[in-house]
Amino acid sequence: MAKPIETLNIQQMISYAFIDNILHVSIEGPATLYDLYDFLDELGSMQSLPDELKVFYDLRHASIDLRLDEIHLLSKKAEEKTMHCKSVKTAFCVQDPKITAYAMLFSWLPENSVTKRHQFSTKEAAMQWLNDD
Repeated sequence: MAKPIETLNIQQMISYAFIDNILHVSIEGPATLYDLYDFLDELGSMQSLPDELKVFYDLRHASIDLRLDEIHLLSKKAEEKTMHCKSVKTAFCVQDPKITAYAMLFSWLPENSVTKRHQFSTKEAAMQWLNDD
């Protein structure tokens, strides 16, 4: 049973909940760099993040426009906000070619060995990867 621990409501765009020890994040509709920054700030302020964080981003219905330098800034901020975790495994479920490219670039940017990111076209494949040890 899905039990939301917290929900960030940026004009109904970004919502999240822990389900089966995986943080499910859904972005619906348009989201700006500032919306994503606000979400990462909220994530970093959570007291209940596990040591081995697994995150599933559902970006299939998202509309995002970013520059390469903004993707790099988001990657650094995501690492900064989860630096107390022993490992961070993030799966992106994508459909749109532009957002797929964003997810690929974001996946290549981590500067530490505890952060792993990968993009998938189905939720099932993303969940399987997240649950593989």
